[in-house]
Amino acid sequence: MNTLLPSTTRYIRLALGKGEVAGDAQRRNVSIVRGMFSGLAGRGVAMVVSFFTVPLTVRYLGAERYGAWVTISTVMAWIAIADLGLSSSLTNAVSEGYARENQDLAGDYVAAAFWSLAAVAALLSVLFFSLWRVVPWDRVFNVQSAQARAEVGPAVAIAFAIFVLNFPFSLVAKIYGAYQEVALANGWAAVGNILSLAALVAATRLKGGLASLVVAVSGSVLVINVTSAFFLFGWSKPWLLPRLRRVTWSAVQRLTSLGGMFFVIQIAALVLFQTDNLIIAHYLGAAAVTPYSVTWRLFTYTMIFQILASPSYWPAYAEAFARGDRAWVRRSFRTNFRITVASTVILALPLVVYGQWIIRKWAGSAAVPSSGLLLWMAIWSVIYAATCSQSLILASSSRLRGQMIYSLSAAIVNIVLTILLVRKIGQTGAVMGTISAYATCILLPQWIEVKRALGDKVPICAESRLPQ
Repeated sequence: MNTLLPSTTRYIRLALGKGEVAGDAQRRNVSIVRGMFSGLAGRGVAMVVSFFTVPLTVRYLGAERYGAWVTISTVMAWIAIADLGLSSSLTNAVSEGYARENQDLAGDYVAAAFWSLAAVAALLSVLFFSLWRVVPWDRVFNVQSAQARAEVGPAVAIAFAIFVLNFPFSLVAKIYGAYQEVALANGWAAVGNILSLAALVAATRLKGGLASLVVAVSGSVLVINVTSAFFLFGWSKPWLLPRLRRVTWSAVQRLTSLGGMFFVIQIAALVLFQTDNLIIAHYLGAAAVTPYSVTWRLFTYTMIFQILASPSYWPAYAEAFARGDRAWVRRSFRTNFRITVASTVILALPLVVYGQWIIRKWAGSAAVPSSGLLLWMAIWSVIYAATCSQSLILASSSRLRGQMIYSLSAAIVNIVLTILLVRKIGQTGAVMGTISAYATCILLPQWIEVKRALGDKVPICAESRLPQ
């Protein structure tokens, strides 16, 4: 531990541009530090924007139209998995091109991913707009007022149009990440948050209604992504410009092969994380969902280290694997795993003790959970953070077949156990079912896969320090 602070201080200084980076290992470590600090700053900006956005939109739209707006945003987030895992597979492919210093290889993969997503967006557009006119959107969203009924249909159409236009440009952040420039991607995201707030203020002052707010918020994201793409392809890395003639079948085949497995894992994750509330609502009533959901959200903050670290570690691991530098991956994984687990435990323990008081002040007495639920949520947060650290190794090394099987198995086991335990012991049974599914179906099997990926040696109990 004595070497940890000096090493950390040195990398922070290098990340701030004070000193010269020497070698691939230092370059990766510095990019990770920059990515984490910029991610923390970006989340701070997002929190400030959210602080002003929520009351502004609630007061302007009213409860009914605000609920419709939130629902539209949620559905768009769900549809985002329709990228079929291409953005995730692109991270590995471009990282490989970066490691080999092969600009043509990276450019071919970018072109294949960009135009594949453009084709998916076109297909989604045809399907959606062929049905849009016949869907009674006011009934779908169960809105009653004349104003809300008139606005919700056009708002859905505009939101979807912006979404599909943004689909291929959503790759830009992944490309920055593959070149270990996560800090730059975080900077663009922060600018997008600020622009969306400014656009939202303008829309409310002009009294444009629900559709104008959709344009303000979603349109701002599209504008930033397109501008970032122009910067990336026109100035920063022009060799990546996704010309249609650069699309090759071999590149599409590799991206879709890996992407398909990523897609299955994403679906399994949705099932794992979204079914608990449905099961609780069905067997215990909708009111029982509130304390469970609020407690779950609170404990996600205990995993802040891994949340901030993942976007930087993934491409760094992928590049190191492509160069054959497994020694750096082993050292980095050891550090990531130990800090992830330790930081999650440190942040979770106070919530076990003071969680009821915090939630009562934060969300009201109706959201206060039992002490047992707090304890099991703490255990869950540690297990989940550990599996996320493992998953980065498997994702970056493209060892997805096993992870896909583990995730599907965990989703099935989770549903069965959660139903049985919720019926017997209530809300706590939901998180106990999730823990059991994760510990048996994911944590242990993934650990074996990780050891194989790293050369069958993962000295977690060795001294923790930043890799040199």
